[in-house]
Amino acid sequence: MPSRADVLSVHQFSLTIDGKNLGLFTQCTGLALSVEVDVVIDGGFNDSPMYLPNRITYPPLVVSRPVSKDSPTWSRWVQESVQKQLKPLTGEITCLGSSTEPVAGWELEGVMPVAWRGPTLDARGGGVAMEEIEFVHSGFRSKPVV
Repeated sequence: MPSRADVLSVHQFSLTIDGKNLGLFTQCTGLALSVEVDVVIDGGFNDSPMYLPNRITYPPLVVSRPVSKDSPTWSRWVQESVQKQLKPLTGEITCLGSSTEPVAGWELEGVMPVAWRGPTLDARGGGVAMEEIEFVHSGFRSKPVV
């Protein structure tokens, strides 16, 4: 069992795309990968199939945070990325601990923004208005944190 010191306590995420800091986010989903496999049934071995790795797939990455005065900037940035047909970008996600020190990080390849979602506006709810930015990417690798 890991000790309390081994448990990662993350309070925010920093996102940088092609050197441009998009700021701090409170949630990040989709940092995952799956290996697609081909199932091969060999006629001479009837007890079990063989599995051959085919390709790695990555789900879209979605980051979210409270709406701020900068939110219109990011919705325009997503629109302009599509309109100008920017080349795929590089990115970096850094998990920040309680004293904002980096505790883990990932480098992203082939990043392309594909959606911006604004808040659900409901005065009765009393919740925090959140925005989301969604990206597709062609892969990631762990980044050493210093």
